[in-house]
Amino acid sequence: MSETSVPPKRRRWGRIAYYLFLLVFTVALVEVGARYYLSNVLHKSSTNKFRFNSYRVYEHVPGFREGDGERDWIIINGNGFRRDADVSLKKPAGTKRVFFLGGSAAHGISSAAPYPVVHIYQDETVDAHLERMLKEAMPGQRVEVINAAVTGYQVFQHTQYLLTELLAYDPDLVIFFDGNNDHFVNDTNYRYMTDFRYQFWKPYLQEPGFGGVWMSFASWMSRHSGAFRGYVSWKMTRDAIEEGMRVDWQGAYVDDSTTISNHRRVARDQFLRAIDNNLFLLARDSVKAIVCLQPLLVMRDPALLSDAERGFLHEDPNVSALYPVVVEELREVTGKWQVPFVDLVPSMSDPGNKGEQLLLDYCHLSGRGGEVCARALLPVVMSALRPTAADSAITAPPAPGI
Repeated sequence: MSETSVPPKRRRWGRIAYYLFLLVFTVALVEVGARYYLSNVLHKSSTNKFRFNSYRVYEHVPGFREGDGERDWIIINGNGFRRDADVSLKKPAGTKRVFFLGGSAAHGISSAAPYPVVHIYQDETVDAHLERMLKEAMPGQRVEVINAAVTGYQVFQHTQYLLTELLAYDPDLVIFFDGNNDHFVNDTNYRYMTDFRYQFWKPYLQEPGFGGVWMSFASWMSRHSGAFRGYVSWKMTRDAIEEGMRVDWQGAYVDDSTTISNHRRVARDQFLRAIDNNLFLLARDSVKAIVCLQPLLVMRDPALLSDAERGFLHEDPNVSALYPVVVEELREVTGKWQVPFVDLVPSMSDPGNKGEQLLLDYCHLSGRGGEVCARALLPVVMSALRPTAADSAITAPPAPGI
């Protein structure tokens, strides 16, 4: 039968079916390609790890998992914590509960290109090492060290996390593991909360338009599609980069005195105020605290670096100039609240770790680096978890009246 003998209506439906087939085939091909690229090239899950949070800007998606099909390297439990098992809101009797807060280094990941992607498994994070060490050092004592760190978080987000969720879990101790994300600020134009680079959702909510509608649709689709998951991730990363280019917390280096002068002008009303707020909240609820300064590669003794670390070491004169100033500031604010301060930089320069790769890039810890940090924290944490005379006075029943 020739084409001319086919009825026009039938030819029209045939073309429609053909184009629909091409569309479905193309979409399926893009989806399969996106999932392959996410899984095998970027080593990322095809589902979202983060979602919007009204108080903290963003949070973990409960139940998120990322792995290679054989073993998961990241597990987010039903509470949104990086932990295999869920955590009961009511603390079990006789349990010492510790929350571990921070950004990506505390959470346990490596950076993206140009640095190599290295997976930090659940048992290689600082909190996992610390929990094992505490259980060995305190036999018979039930201890939970809960990783509530979230990639990209700054200290002001810990404040909201404590207020809206964490204090309800009745913690005995909170460990703050921060530094790279906000402690070395020296741009006097930077405003701590309004210029936070991950506020990528704000223009879509405040300035309704096609872009906001499209991103809402793309975010919804990303729950089901690897292609949209990749697009949303790329778009949010690009928005964060553009925001950082507009005004970033770290300005161009001029000289040490300028860097230090600019830092002192803004630090007091930014990350130091946030730390002060956090320690006040914990003291009010009789929760103990430890403040840490996370290690950075530029601070490690060059003579001790592994070959891999030496390969991606780059100078950061701002950080080098500000390191002693930041230590001084943290000692002052923790001294005000009589809270232990642990500078984890010296632990990275222990000669016994010579040649070991403790950092995966400029700030993220290897599994061994996490163990070194946990070992340095162990005696301070053990001391904080031991009952003191003040604790006994709080928990002891009142003396009977005469």
